[in-house]
Amino acid sequence: MLPDKTLMAVGLALVASAVLSFIDNFVAPVSQEAGLWQFQVFRTMFAVPLLLVAARMSGRIVRPVNLPRLAGRSLAVSVGLLIYFAALGTLPVSQAGAGLFSAPLWVVLLSALLFRHRIGAIGAIAVVIGFAGALMLLQPDFANLTLLSVMPLAAGLFYGLGMMLTRHWCSDESAIALAIGIFVTIGAAGLIMLAVVTIWPGDAFITAPWTAPSARFLWLTLFQAVGAVIAVTLIAQAYRIGNPAVVAVFEYSFLIFASLWAFLLWGTATNPLAWAGIAVILLSGIVMALSQKEKANAPIAV
Repeated sequence: MLPDKTLMAVGLALVASAVLSFIDNFVAPVSQEAGLWQFQVFRTMFAVPLLLVAARMSGRIVRPVNLPRLAGRSLAVSVGLLIYFAALGTLPVSQAGAGLFSAPLWVVLLSALLFRHRIGAIGAIAVVIGFAGALMLLQPDFANLTLLSVMPLAAGLFYGLGMMLTRHWCSDESAIALAIGIFVTIGAAGLIMLAVVTIWPGDAFITAPWTAPSARFLWLTLFQAVGAVIAVTLIAQAYRIGNPAVVAVFEYSFLIFASLWAFLLWGTATNPLAWAGIAVILLSGIVMALSQKEKANAPIAV
């Protein structure tokens, strides 16, 4: 049996992945209306008030317990996500996604190196198998890999670091405070980059300058903000209460849900190799969850 907190964290990670994979299907329509950085700025403008209202209604504390640590965690996660979006401007989605989902591997490595946790051979093997399943599902073109392929791997590193810091630095922070930290950081970066690309514009989604927001853009961005608020809050809570190595593996479910939503929304079929990858991902998650114990959360005495 899984410990109650671990089971709850797994459930939160699954719901967050389902929501994120759903709203990501509507990024393409957003790109037809405005650029990436304008989208990030407006999404923050929508998301932060929603989070403040949610905090007021639920009686949750928004004030950071430890502002420097919260800022460090927010910066790590935001850098990872922004590198991922930047990679999408130059790499196929499959390559960028495969790199981003190296995050569970980084979580295991950082757990051992930074926090001296016992992951165990079975747990480490489960994460490696899960990453292999992700590659089977994403099917990147290894024959055409370049130095740019390091970008999404860096995204996975920073995202994994941020998830580790969630557990070890920010366990006393509320999930809403953690979510606000992410949106504010990404929004600030988006504002700076929007000024840059407006001065030196380009034609790509990542270099598109400021444009007058259309009604369609505003509605799509509001929809994205609501979904992102829900998902980011849930995943922050999952990492705050659960074992990071276990939660990280279940984040692979994003790929499973993405395949299901692509079929349900657009009729895009998944090939047999991808379904095999889904099975491998599920297997790795089960093995990891059963192999980890709550005592793995405690650092080894030095």
